[in-house]
Order: sequence, then structure tokens, then C-alpha cells
Amino acid sequence: TQKAAKGKKSESDDDSDSDDEGGSPSKKRRRVDANDDNKNDDNDDVAADNNDTIALANATNAFKIQFNDQKIGTTNKLYWNERRQKKNAALYPVRVVPREEVLGLCLKEWDAETERPVQYIQYPHKQIKRDLGLYDVVTVKSLTPYHGDGPADSWCLKRIQQYSKQLKRTLKGITEIDLITEEAFLNLVLKQSLKEEENEKERSLLDKAAPVESVASEKEDEKAENDSSSDDDDDADGSSGGRRSRLCRSNNVKSEPLRVGDLIEYYKPQSVAGNPDALCEAEVKFINPKGDPILITSDVLTILPSDHQVKRVKRMHRGKLLDHNGRFRAINNYVLKKEGNPNAMKEIMAETTARTKATIQRAK
Repeated sequence: TQKAAKGKKSESDDDSDSDDEGGSPSKKRRRVDANDDNKNDDNDDVAADNNDTIALANATNAFKIQFNDQKIGTTNKLYWNERRQKKNAALYPVRVVPREEVLGLCLKEWDAETERPVQYIQYPHKQIKRDLGLYDVVTVKSLTPYHGDGPADSWCLKRIQQYSKQLKRTLKGITEIDLITEEAFLNLVLKQSLKEEENEKERSLLDKAAPVESVASEKEDEKAENDSSSDDDDDADGSSGGRRSRLCRSNNVKSEPLRVGDLIEYYKPQSVAGNPDALCEAEVKFINPKGDPILITSDVLTILPSDHQVKRVKRMHRGKLLDHNGRFRAINNYVLKKEGNPNAMKEIMAETTARTKATIQRAK
């Protein structure tokens, strides 16, 4: 009996020694589980990084193909367009486009005060069968700034989440990486827009430094003011309905008027101010202070932004063009009144097309 007891004791001692040397099985198991969790977390991080890399590469390729060095416009052209579809509200990222970009497209004639031409911005998912980059006309009320109430350097997070849910609901088989790619595509558009905005600011500084026809003396300055005042007096007495003097929007100083029939001088928007090859002249055909663009000129292929610097070199006075000693000002710093032919662009384009066809016919 004593020998059996001793044998059991020695076995138990051996077991305890082996547990002490290698650690308890429960501790081993916990340590192994913790290591597995860390490995899984690392694998998830690697997978997420790979997804982001793939998504950015796909978005970059699609961006280059769809826009192909096309000018997107400044950030104030980026919006969310909200539309009612049955019971749900559909959300679409869009960019407001200039008029010359949609020339020749089959779009309805829009009201410049209440409607805007837009282009839809969307990554070309394989589930989408229709053409991408489509243009349309939408109401101003349906447009919300891209950043919402958030910072201007990113799309509104709340609307991005809403848009992702909409894609999941409408596009069958869309994956998580597809949604990441969509967001990366929108961020590339915003990045390009921010870059163009910086370039626009630099051009604006160059415009201000453009060679302005300097006023040699106070007499010439007074003469320019008198010319503008006489224009207002003529309007009050004439057929244009009487124009009241308004203040310059930028510095609260009375500004010179700009009217239909005047001849203006300006540098092409995409050029460097001061370059003589970029200096142009055009006749003002239509003015709409609340429109986009404000002016329609005889050069319909050049759209002048509202803050572009122009100089009035001839003014229409009682049906005659007279020389005018003007100076470079932003368009929205002139005294403006809605007047002229709103269909001037269409008519000029029709005349140009007719002349081109006639030239071709004569060449035959």
C-alpha cells in the first residue's frame, strides 16, 4: 500500500513539474487566442489598405478617361442634386457647367435665374448600363453645396453615406470596394476643382495687374465719370425705361454703366493678362445681371465670368457708337440692367453656321 501511494505521489509530482515547466494549458490557450486575434487585426488592416489602393487606382483611371484634361470648374460649381423618385429622394453629385460646354446638346432652353445646366459625376460601375457624364438642366432649388455644413475640402459625410446606401439599393451586386472607389472618384474631382480654384485666384491677381489705361490727371477721371453720368441721364430721358444710378459692388463708388451695343475689350479667360495676342474685342448683345453668364457678346464661343476684367472702348449713344475712355473693371462692377436679345447666342450661331455652309458650297 505504501509503495502504491508513493507511486501515485511521484506521478503527481511529475505532472506538477511538467505544468510548471511549460505553463498551464489554460494559460497557453489564452496566449494562443490573443496571438490569433492580433494576426486577424493585422490581416484586416492589410486588406483595408489593399482595398484603398485598388479603389484609388480604379478611380484615377476612370477620372482620366471621363474628364481627359477637361476643366471642372471651381468648387462653387460642385453640388448635390436631390430629386424625388416615387416615394424616395434620389441624390446625385453634379457639377454646374458653363453654357459653352453644352452648345450643340439637345437640352431644353433654361431660365438662367432659376435653372442650371449640370453634368452628373459618377464612377463607371459595371452595373450601370447607361452613358456616363450625362448633362441635364435642373432647378436651383434642387442643388445643395457639395460640402453641406462641413469643411470645404471634403464632400458632406452625411450625404456620402446616404449616396452609398442609394447605390447599394439601386445597383445589384455592388461591393464594399465599389463604394470606396466611388468616394475616391468624387474626391479626385474635388481635388482637381480645388486646384483650379487656386489657379483662378492667381489669374485674378494677374487680371488686376493688367495694363489699365491710366488716368493722367484728375480732369480725365472727371471726364470718365461725366460720360457715365450722361449715359444715365440719356437712359432717364430715352426709351430704355430710365436707369437709376447704382453703387459699385466692390468699393461702394459709383460705377460706369455697360449697355447693349457697347464695344468691350478684354483678355481671353484662359490666357495671361497683358499678352497682346490674347486681347479681344466684342459687341455686347445681351445683359442679364442675375444670369450665368451675365454678358452675351458677339464672340459667343468665349464666355466671360462675372468677375472677368473688361474695358468699354466704345459706347452706344443715341444709336451711334462713340469712342469711350474707359478702364478695366470686373463685369459685375459695372452698372448693369437686363436688356438686349436673350436669343442672341442662338441667332449668332445660326448665322455662323449659314456662312460656313455657304463657304463650303462655294468651294465645291
